[in-house]
Order: sequence, then C-alpha cells, then structure tokens
Amino acid sequence: MLLKKISGKNYFIASLILLGITILMVLAIFGLTAFIPDALGQKPQEYTITSVCEFEPWHFRVEDLSVNFPEGGIISTVQETNYDRTVLLLGRGTLRHKHTEYDHTSALGIFMTVEHELFNEIRGDNIFIPIEDRDRLEMVSTVFNRQVGKPAIWEDKIPISFHTPGGLSYYYFIAPDGEPMLPPEAEYSRLNVFGSAMAYTLFALIMLLVITLFTLDHRYSNYWVHLARTHPGYLGLGLVPLLAAIYAASKVIPKLNDWPVYYDFFGYAAGLLILIILFRLGQIDYLDFGLRRDRLKNGYTLAIIAATLMIMATRGLPGGVDIDGVNTIAHLPLLFLLIGLPREMIWRGYIQAFLSRLTGPNWGILIMIVLAAATRLVYIWATDPWVLYYPYTYLEIAVLAPGTAAILGYLYLRTENILACALMHSLLIFLPDVIQY
Repeated sequence: MLLKKISGKNYFIASLILLGITILMVLAIFGLTAFIPDALGQKPQEYTITSVCEFEPWHFRVEDLSVNFPEGGIISTVQETNYDRTVLLLGRGTLRHKHTEYDHTSALGIFMTVEHELFNEIRGDNIFIPIEDRDRLEMVSTVFNRQVGKPAIWEDKIPISFHTPGGLSYYYFIAPDGEPMLPPEAEYSRLNVFGSAMAYTLFALIMLLVITLFTLDHRYSNYWVHLARTHPGYLGLGLVPLLAAIYAASKVIPKLNDWPVYYDFFGYAAGLLILIILFRLGQIDYLDFGLRRDRLKNGYTLAIIAATLMIMATRGLPGGVDIDGVNTIAHLPLLFLLIGLPREMIWRGYIQAFLSRLTGPNWGILIMIVLAAATRLVYIWATDPWVLYYPYTYLEIAVLAPGTAAILGYLYLRTENILACALMHSLLIFLPDVIQY
C-alpha cells in the first residue's frame, strides 16, 4: 500500500523504486561479503579417509587443549583443503580440555580441524609411517564412520557449512567405543555469525522484493475477500499447533530412524486426513488447501525464479548438472507429490490461510513464520541437540527457516496457488543435489 501511494499507482515508477531498493541490498551483500569473506558459508565438507599412519610419542598444547600420546598412536587424515586439514588422532594417552581430563579408559582419541601452519608447528619432527595392517585399518574405518564432523545447517534444503580460518577451529574427543563426545569445541567470531545472519536476511528481503516486482498488479480475489469476513471456529484454531506438531513428528521420526526423506509423507498424510474428516463432518469450513481451479495457472515461473535465486545465493553460480539417469529424473516429481505438495497444503493451504482469516493476511503470515521457526527448533532439539551449542545453528532457526517460510507464504499470498509454492519447495530440495559447483 505504501509503495502504491509513493508511486501514485504507477506500476512503472513502483518497479523503479523496487529495483533501486533491490540493487542497494545487493550492493550491501557485496560489501558485507568483502568485509567478512566467509559470511555466506560453502558446500558442506565431504570426509573420506585419505591416509592412515603411525606416529611417534607426541605431545602438544593449543590454548585450552592439551594432547599427550606417550606411546604414539594413529593419525588418519579425513579431509584436507587449502586452509586446513581434518584428522583423527587415536591412541593411549591423556586428553585435557580446560579442567577436564580423559585417559585411555575414557577417551580413544580426538577429531580435529586445524590450520596447516599450526598443524606443522605442533607436529614438529614427528614422523608418520603409513599403516598397512588390515585389522588396524578396519578399526580406523569403523571409528571414522561414527564421526559427525563439522555440522552443516539447513540440511533438508540447501546444506551450508561455515569455515573459521586460523588455528584449531573445531574438535571433539572420541569415546572408547568410537562415538563422538559432544558438544564439540568450535572457534568462531561473533562478527562472522552476525555477518552471515545479515547477509541471509538481506537475501530473504531481496526475494520478497522480486516476488513483489513480478506481481505488482496483484489483487486479492473475491474468494479471499469473502473468506476474510468469516470468523473461523475454535476447533480450527486448535488444529494449527496440532498440525505443526504432526509436521515436526513426521520429520523427527524418519530422521532418528535413518529412513528415506519420502517417509515424511506419512505424517503429512495423517494431518491432511484429519482435516478432510473434520471438514466432511462439518466441524471446519473453507478447506480447499489452496487448490482453487481459477488460480492453478499462476506463479510457476516465479516459483522457478525464486528457487533458483535462493540456491545461487547460498551456493553461487553452478558449474554443471549431474543427472544420474531415470532415478534423478523421477526424484523431482516424487519430491513434489510426497514432500513439497503435502507440506505446502498443510503450512500455506491450511495454517497460513486459517491465521489470515483470524488476524488478517499480514499478521497471519507473521504468526506462520514464527511457528515455522519454532518447529525447526523442536526438530533440531529432538534429532541433534548437540548442534544447539554451535552458533551457526541459530542462523538456521532465526533466519533461514523463517526466511524460507516468509518467501513461500508471500508467494502464496501473491499467487493464491499452492502448486506454485509446492514447486518452489521441491526445487529447493532437488536442485542442490544435481547442480555441480
């Protein structure tokens, strides 16, 4: 409304204003990333054993960490970049962090990511001799397979990892049974975390502006005008937190059991079934899940543009496409039918629509965004609570998850077509797996 008043309802002037604001935000992101180069993160690390060696008696100390292997041990490199390397150190010794000390009966070793310069410094003259004994190699492989590595955030959309240059940036001890002893110790800068939060907030705002640009002539349909004049019942209000809880459970249970992502569908199907039954019994009204015939033609191009821009914002320009035959081609329609569509029918088609009836479209989308962030927090707490000690996790909870909900919710408001939202949602999951960087 404010934009139309400023532009005198001239869409050309409104477009220029929006473009100007968008350009300023893009320039702000460029300035932010120039000042904080790692603000946007990168593709998550891929760990694999590249070498397994014996080392001589070794003692080193880095800030609050003290490591002592008086009888030597095993070092396995599992990742190496231009900046640092990640290693497993295993052996009989003493590990100390601040005032907590572990001996060989309470800790098997340490998983750590360390800058090359510091690694060479603490290594000193220690000689590494490659191991060829099959039993020892299998033991190292077994321990390695139990490690969690550096956490990636936003795993079910566009996974992002954040690099902290310099020193010993990340480590945790390993229990005698090979399991990681969490939470880890992670070096990070508050400025970097704040910079990342600001950069992704700006990206979310830019996406909202892009959607506005493409839908400047949008008018709410008579259906929505009529719907806004009908007050929903209390049962429908009670269904909002229930559906959010069902959604969270449908993600938590498959995650804890290592089931494929498609298993999420059964929770969504249960929520949709509850709504349909209550509608048939006359307990709730106006249940269309955003699938209205007169609106089904809207928003697909915009959904593709929005999904592509979001992925480019987190990963940069693609270097190619990796399509692995029929399985890859079939993956997108399956994601659309089993994940994207049922999720959007619940979140936008019912929860957002209901809240908009209750409080108006602006407050409706805001409450839905807060609810989406809360369910994300519950999901992380229930599946990997240790990552709540990792500061970048709160970027996911406070910016990425609610930002994505805001973009999808706004796309629904402007197109009134749940299929467009489902397409965008599916592309956000599908494209990061097939695009090469």
